[in-house]
Amino acid sequence: MPDLSMDIIADILSRLPLKSVCRFRCISKSWLRLTSEPNFTKTHLDRFQKQKIIFSSKNSLFSLDPEAPIDDDMLPLEIDFPLKNHPNTEWVHVFGTSNGLVCIMPQPETFFIFNPTTKESLRVPDCPIPSHKCPPQPQEVGFNHAYGFGYAHSVDDYKFFTIAYGCMILIFSLRSNSWKRVQDFPYKHHLEGSGTFLNGAVHWLCGQLENGGNCVIAAFDLAEEKFSDLPTPNSVTDYQTFTTGVLEGSLCLLYQHNREYSFWVMKDYGVKESWTRIFIAEPYLSTSLKPLCYWKNNKILLARSWKQLLLCNPNDGTCKNFLANGLPDKFCADVYVESLISPSYHKNLQLRLIPITFYTFLLLVNMNYLLLVTELSKVLTKTSN
Repeated sequence: MPDLSMDIIADILSRLPLKSVCRFRCISKSWLRLTSEPNFTKTHLDRFQKQKIIFSSKNSLFSLDPEAPIDDDMLPLEIDFPLKNHPNTEWVHVFGTSNGLVCIMPQPETFFIFNPTTKESLRVPDCPIPSHKCPPQPQEVGFNHAYGFGYAHSVDDYKFFTIAYGCMILIFSLRSNSWKRVQDFPYKHHLEGSGTFLNGAVHWLCGQLENGGNCVIAAFDLAEEKFSDLPTPNSVTDYQTFTTGVLEGSLCLLYQHNREYSFWVMKDYGVKESWTRIFIAEPYLSTSLKPLCYWKNNKILLARSWKQLLLCNPNDGTCKNFLANGLPDKFCADVYVESLISPSYHKNLQLRLIPITFYTFLLLVNMNYLLLVTELSKVLTKTSN
C-alpha cells in the first residue's frame, strides 16, 4: 500500500470537526505542524463556522454553545485567558472578534489577541501615543478612547486600532508587528468602547463634521486604513443614542429618539433601501440591547442591559427571558467562531512532514475511525475519477 501524501491527509483532516482535529494534533509533531499551518487553518475555517457566545465580566470569560441540546441546561463554560489570576485583573473587556480571534483587555491598556478555542494569545505591544496634541475639536466632540479589531482579507492581516482622545487613529498590524498613525478621526461623536466589525471594516454611528452634522455610519476599512460613509435609515437623526451589531452577516442598528426605539437590519451591505425594521415589544427595548445571533426556531438572541439575555420572535416582536445557569450578575456578550487560527498566524512555519502508510494512518486515528474512513473514501474516489 503506498504512502499517503500530506496533501491528502490535510484535506481529510480539514473536513473534520475542530474537536477531532485538536485530538489528532497529539498524534505526532508532523500532524501538529500540519494542522497549525496557515493554509490548513484557513481551509478548516472555511468549512466549519461554528458560532459561540462569549461573555465577559469581572475577572472572567465564559462561552456558550448555541447548538448545544437543551438537555445540557445551557451551562456556560469558563474560559482561561491571559492574566486571569493576576491581582490587577478586574473587568475583562472584549473589543471585537474575527475568525475565532478575540481582542481582550484584561487590565487597563493591556491588550491581547486571544483564541478561546486553542488558548493561544499574543500580547499587543504598548501603543506609542504621539507627544503632539490633536487639532482643535468642536466642543461636542468627545475625547474618549475607542477600539476596533478585525481581519483585512485583501492584505491577509489582522489589525487592532485605537482612536485616542477622540481624534488620533493608531493601528497595530499583526503581520508587521508594529504600530503606525493614520488619518485623524473625521466625525463628531463621543466615542467609547468598540465598534462593530463586518466586511473588513469597523463601524460606528457618527455625525459628519460638515453638511450640518448629518448622521452616517462611519466604516473604517482595515485594508485601506481610511473611513467611508454608509447610509442610515431615514428616521435616524441622532448619533448619540444607538447600538450597532451584526446579525447573521448583516449590519444592525438599535436607535433611540424621543423615547422611541427602533431596531434596523441592513439586508444588503451599503444599500440604503435595504434597511429593514424589526419590531420588538416595548417592554424589552433599551439602548443597551445588542443582537447576538439567531437561535433555534429562527428566534433572535439579544443581550439586554448587561445582565439579561432575551429570545425575540421577529414575527411578532415578543420576547422572553433566556436562562443560562452560571452566568455572572453583570456581563457583556459577543459572538465568535471556533477556529484554529493562531494570533501568530503570520509566522511562516517550516514544516518537515513525514509521509505515513495507509495502515498507520488508520491505526493512529482509531478514535474517529468511521468518520475518517468516510472522508477518506470521498477523497480517494474523487482522486481516482
